[in-house]
Amino acid sequence: MSIAEGEEAPELLFSILRRGERDPIGPFSEADLLKLFNDGQVVHEDLVYYEGIGEWKPIHEVFEVQEQISHFVDDGQDTQKVGIAFREVSNVVGAGESIYYIAVQARAGLLSKTKQCVIITDRHLFLMTDKRVGYELEAHPWKSVTNTLMRDEGRGLGTFSILLGGEKRTDVCHIPLKQVQRLFQVSQEMKEGVEL
Repeated sequence: MSIAEGEEAPELLFSILRRGERDPIGPFSEADLLKLFNDGQVVHEDLVYYEGIGEWKPIHEVFEVQEQISHFVDDGQDTQKVGIAFREVSNVVGAGESIYYIAVQARAGLLSKTKQCVIITDRHLFLMTDKRVGYELEAHPWKSVTNTLMRDEGRGLGTFSILLGGEKRTDVCHIPLKQVQRLFQVSQEMKEGVEL
């Protein structure tokens, strides 16, 4: 069965067979599975099956992504948002482009109910914004990023600012300060890499 242009591929549903049990559980969406994994209800060695895989396989063989996501949540990020941001950016980055850091707003702004994520790769700085249906990604190649700034808002939160081409400034407020500091550090390293 082929997918017509403009149609979305159906979401994969996963069944889980926990070690030592006879009956599988599920089906689960990828987000459900990530939550089960993060809550400790399933582990790397449990088996997973989905249509098209052919046979039951250990989760760690199928979901290398979880390994990659886990190192982005060291600074208290919302794991589910990090998983979504990772998936969205992974779908658009070029071959060989690596994601280095993902920060998530602690709360939305006064006028906006949507949260933003800042994602840093070795080639781009991405802003991901929740939309009513899906997510919007804004990509900025490092060459177009003039500078990045950070500001302490107090109460453990900060603002990360991006200067583009010396004329446009974008602020992402209400990010936990530890994440803002890490964003600033990683973004400065990426900028230095572009300038060399």
